[in-house]
Amino acid sequence: MDKPKISERDWLYVLAMTPGLGRRTIRKIGETAGSFQNAVDHWLMIGEELGLSVELVQRVDRKTNAAAVMPLLAKREAGPIRYLCILDEDYPSLLRHIPDPPLTLFYRGDCKLLAQAAIGVVGSRKPTPYGRASCAYLVKELAQAGLVIVSGLAYGIDGEAHQAALAAGGKTIAVLGCGLNHVYPPRHRALYEKIESFGLLLSEYPPDTPPVPGLFPERNRIISGLSLGVVVVEAAEKSGSLITADCALEQGRDVFAVPGPIFSLMSEGPHNLLKQGAKLVTRTSDILEELPLVYAGGTDTAIADRKNSSSTTLSAEESVIVEAITYEGVHVDELVQQLEPHQRKNVHQLLIQLEAKGVLAALPGGYFARR
Repeated sequence: MDKPKISERDWLYVLAMTPGLGRRTIRKIGETAGSFQNAVDHWLMIGEELGLSVELVQRVDRKTNAAAVMPLLAKREAGPIRYLCILDEDYPSLLRHIPDPPLTLFYRGDCKLLAQAAIGVVGSRKPTPYGRASCAYLVKELAQAGLVIVSGLAYGIDGEAHQAALAAGGKTIAVLGCGLNHVYPPRHRALYEKIESFGLLLSEYPPDTPPVPGLFPERNRIISGLSLGVVVVEAAEKSGSLITADCALEQGRDVFAVPGPIFSLMSEGPHNLLKQGAKLVTRTSDILEELPLVYAGGTDTAIADRKNSSSTTLSAEESVIVEAITYEGVHVDELVQQLEPHQRKNVHQLLIQLEAKGVLAALPGGYFARR
């Protein structure tokens, strides 16, 4: 009876799904044996040559027979989580050429987004209203310019970036630091499901891998690796977002930093990046002009046209509201206190109108900020 035909990409999958085998060890296995098929065929010798533990060698040995492999592959094909690997032609080109590219990618959603031009947007998990407004403003226009927004699904700026991209009718990719069978952070379940429906969820880790702190810095190289550049909105002096910026620099990507108030701790990260040569960002064109020509010029002009059309003449009542709101953000209760008694009557209606016109951004917790 003929042995079942198992491809090279399938053997890579089998090794990736084996607990205890990380990508660096799997890469060494492939390099030492010449192929993953050859590694499996001569597994005991390869394990000994690489100095793998007896337990790990036996664990792999038990998984590398047809009786074990075929059900594993059948389960993969039947499940909602799909598999892509570095051996596939449609593996993202930009990611393939970074130092230490992921060997495997597990995904839910639209994998065609991996072939589209993308920009990374990262920042603090505890952003200020100013940071949220800056992120929403930039992401909206970047998404409208046709760029896919890549971030890490974390609290704060990451979540704001995904939400703003979807709200603008754009596309977004969330790169997770755990397997796709885990929703982390848990409060982002609704966002996770929305991205699965209208974007792409991505992880290099097998689906059941739990969220472990050490995995999150590793996934940052994928955020930058998929992107033409990385925008850092807000970050403390020592922030995980700056790891993503470092990865971007190592990979030869552009790094963009949004300046903030000099007294804010959340400005220290972007300001340090600016001192090191990052591109200053105060408007979307600052980013687009640094990207390949297809994203500059005409696209930016279209954005400018939209901005001009959205900034129609304001009524006297609307102008009073706008003048009372800062770019950092003002709570609606504070806004009401600033207004004269006769100006308070239609505040909520006017805020909705100004948000619809693109003049103001609504922020969580009842804050509004200028755009």
